[in-house]
Amino acid sequence: MIAWILETFVATTVLMLLVLALRKPVSRYFGPSIAYALWLLPVIRLALPPLPDSWRATAETPVAAASEVITYYFVDPLYVPQAAASTGAAVEAAPFDWLPVMLAIWAAGALAFLGYHLIVHRRFCANLLRRARVERTVAEGRVHVIETEAATGPLAFGIWRKYVAFPRDFNERYDPLERNLALAHELGHHLRGDLIANWIALVVLALHWFNPVAWRAFRAFRADQEMACDALVLAGRAPALRHAYGRAIVKSAHGGAVSAACHLHTINELKGRLRMLSKHDRKSRTRVTAGVTGAAALTLAGLALTASGTQAAANLRADVGEAIGVDLQEAPAAPEAPAAAPAPVAPAAPKAPEAKDAPKVVKKIRIVTKDKDGKITITEDDAGDMPRIFHKRLVMKDGKVIAGMPMADMPEILSARCGGGKADDVKIERKDGDKRKIIICTDRIEARAADGAARAEAAEAWAGKHRVFAIASADMGKRHAMLSLKMARKSIEAQDSLSAAQKSAALKGIDDAIRELEATEQD
Repeated sequence: MIAWILETFVATTVLMLLVLALRKPVSRYFGPSIAYALWLLPVIRLALPPLPDSWRATAETPVAAASEVITYYFVDPLYVPQAAASTGAAVEAAPFDWLPVMLAIWAAGALAFLGYHLIVHRRFCANLLRRARVERTVAEGRVHVIETEAATGPLAFGIWRKYVAFPRDFNERYDPLERNLALAHELGHHLRGDLIANWIALVVLALHWFNPVAWRAFRAFRADQEMACDALVLAGRAPALRHAYGRAIVKSAHGGAVSAACHLHTINELKGRLRMLSKHDRKSRTRVTAGVTGAAALTLAGLALTASGTQAAANLRADVGEAIGVDLQEAPAAPEAPAAAPAPVAPAAPKAPEAKDAPKVVKKIRIVTKDKDGKITITEDDAGDMPRIFHKRLVMKDGKVIAGMPMADMPEILSARCGGGKADDVKIERKDGDKRKIIICTDRIEARAADGAARAEAAEAWAGKHRVFAIASADMGKRHAMLSLKMARKSIEAQDSLSAAQKSAALKGIDDAIRELEATEQD
């Protein structure tokens, strides 16, 4: 960004010098209006953005041979204070970066310049209007003509609301012909948009406030503006009017003008304006057309040669960087990162070893029961690997369910010998139409009790070298079997919808298994 700003300032300065060198010959051969139009060249270049990257390859001069290729290496200084301290070597301090300071000074100067001219112009216009006494409108009511004591000569001001101001003694100092020519001159400034051009020129000068070439170019721009307006006023008029027009200019000659306004009485370039009036050299249409074409071609060529991204701009940037001691070359684009190598295929996970019988963590389970009289009983027992069993709360009144699961949805609980292995569940749920039945498998409960006893016997046989662990395993097996039987028994007892005979039949097999397991524990 800094390189582009410096390159733009240098390019606009070069173009200003070019216009300063060509303005007088162009004005002499093609007319003051063509010379005035040349000042668009530095303004357009200042607002021209950098060329797109796709255009730069065609705009830059190709390298003719490999020997012409210049490689730039940008190496940042490496500072290793700890290593230098350990080896005793002196470490050179990092150089101070002056570019941010210079940019801050430039920005402050530009803002101060614009702020000063805005304040001065606002006060000047307010003073003119405050002391105005006579007002009329011309140019179909678009321009207001006032006479004011604050004006020392004819001038035009205002962009949104256009004014032409004359001094209070304007009628006494100027004859009618001179007054008409002076009014035509100031109306010509409004017609050509010179007031807007003045503010654009002030912005350019604010950006170049430190540049003496820009100050010289601004004065030449204002002189060309006045001579172009003079040519506009005298175009098509009788040559005898030139003498009267010259008298009006001389009578109005005075210094100290506001830059944003257009004054007839500025003394700058007064001799050049009078010299132009003394020569009646009518330019042919062919010459004017050639001048317009040449100015357009010069503008395009100047922009093409100095646009950011061209080879000429790159050479110019290099020369300026060498002159000021700052590297303004654009760093080469970083190479693209190489494509990442494909990730290796993860090896197949090894087959998990079969689980061996290991001691299980004993968990506690809390059982909360509530009888019909409202008495609450809380008991705790070892949970082991028993799955979680959820009970739905029932609220009964006078033998009827008034909350919770309806009685019609209560399953019928039966006991029977179901067959199957010892690892099967202790109950089987079947559906007979809309009626669900839960069958307590007494043979499977007995199988679980026998399995627990077998585990206990196996643990006792294994108790040779690991007596303590064997006792714990046997005891755990018995507890597991006992807990399974107790949970099955409590599940049946919680069914209030079963009759006493149904509960007795369902619990008989469970009670027998519990007694057998208790007898084993006593042994």
